[in-house]
Amino acid sequence: MKTIEIFYDIISPYAYLGLELFSRHSLSRTIDFTISPVSLGLILGKTGNPGPANIAPKRKGALLDFCMQSAKHEIPAIGPPEHPFNPMPATRFIHSIENSTLRFKATLALNAYCWGQGKAVDDEECITEALKETDFFQDEWSDIKSFIKENRGRQKLKEATYRALELDVFGVPTFRYDGINFWGSDRLDLLQEYINNPDKLTDNHYQKMITTPAGL
Repeated sequence: MKTIEIFYDIISPYAYLGLELFSRHSLSRTIDFTISPVSLGLILGKTGNPGPANIAPKRKGALLDFCMQSAKHEIPAIGPPEHPFNPMPATRFIHSIENSTLRFKATLALNAYCWGQGKAVDDEECITEALKETDFFQDEWSDIKSFIKENRGRQKLKEATYRALELDVFGVPTFRYDGINFWGSDRLDLLQEYINNPDKLTDNHYQKMITTPAGL
């Protein structure tokens, strides 16, 4: 059975938006999926793609777009106390959770704590505080740092990031299905259409366009 793999990094507001929308979409209930945290900073560096935070007009436009989309969908959006911030503790922690249901719940909870409530998630203490507000906190999470170390969170994040690069992932969120990357928080309906009717969407001139020589 084909599954959706979701590449995300908590540092991205669009990853927060995309996962919130995915949690409300029928796809989250009708098809198997996995959450794969990655290091967006490393991906941007390896692909030579400067992030929005480094281009002033792009940062302004992206944040305004994010805030308006969040308002449209009635998704709380306050933003973290600092940005950029260190996302590694959170992404390594998510990788340390093997149970897929718990992994998704923890991902949504940390994202909402950061982007929806405006609180920091850049160290283990903040993560513990965030998760203790939930109804699914696990005893083994009481020492987040040890939990990450015991479950190889650091190594798993590194492996996932390099695998994402091999799969031509260049940004987050990316919803990968059937060997195709659907990039962006607004691609869920397109992904649903592809799942329902792939021939309709793949009968196109992509191969011609991708091999068209440069004219300048």
